[in-house]
Amino acid sequence: MLHGGEQPQPTKRQPKTHIDNQEPRPWKTGKPSQPPQTDAYPIDEGMAESRTSNSVVPLLPQTQRTTSAQPSAPIVPPRRQQGLRNLPRQPRLTVQFEQKRRNVHWLLPLGVGMLAMLAIWITGSWVLAWGIQRYNDIRYGFPRTYQTDAVVGHGDSKEQPSHFIAINLNRQAIVIELKGGDPARSFSYVAPFYIAGDSGEFVPVTVEFRDVAGDNKPDMLIHIHVPQQQIAVFINDGKGFRPSNGNDKIRL
Repeated sequence: MLHGGEQPQPTKRQPKTHIDNQEPRPWKTGKPSQPPQTDAYPIDEGMAESRTSNSVVPLLPQTQRTTSAQPSAPIVPPRRQQGLRNLPRQPRLTVQFEQKRRNVHWLLPLGVGMLAMLAIWITGSWVLAWGIQRYNDIRYGFPRTYQTDAVVGHGDSKEQPSHFIAINLNRQAIVIELKGGDPARSFSYVAPFYIAGDSGEFVPVTVEFRDVAGDNKPDMLIHIHVPQQQIAVFINDGKGFRPSNGNDKIRL
């Protein structure tokens, strides 16, 4: 019984202490060296020793593990997401390849034009020379031969004119005269110069008869058709033709 105003004193609960002789129950596991685990979480070794069989271990919720093979997406706060939505949309940049005009010096097109003209000129010259050679082959044959009739007053007449044959024989112009058309009265004349230059053996040789000495007799002009045409003049003396000299007054 409590006397007077005395209040009952609360009784202190004595904490449970471990019995020295009592040993903790060992964990049932095949590897006693490893600390016990609960739900994939390791337990500190000191805690494991201090716990008794009647101690309670709280179960923690099992969390999902993330691996480096499956990275988790970054979590953007709601405020940041709202700010990103309010940002103005940036226009897409498109790369356009524009060909820049370069300043070309006026000498470049001039040089190209000159080279083109040179190529056309060389090609045209070659084609022209080839065409002329084919024409001469058809008209004069090979060796180049030209024939004509003319009345020159060497025992001939209009009924029986003299026959002339001009030949380019090994780059030498030769003219054969058949007086009155008679082969027995033939005579040959040789030009006083040699046909030089490339393809000289293909140059045609022709003859022309007209008065160039002013004596009313037809003289003989041997034409050698090279690029710079050459002419050999033979003066008519009434019986034949002789080469011209410095005393002859020749008017071509």
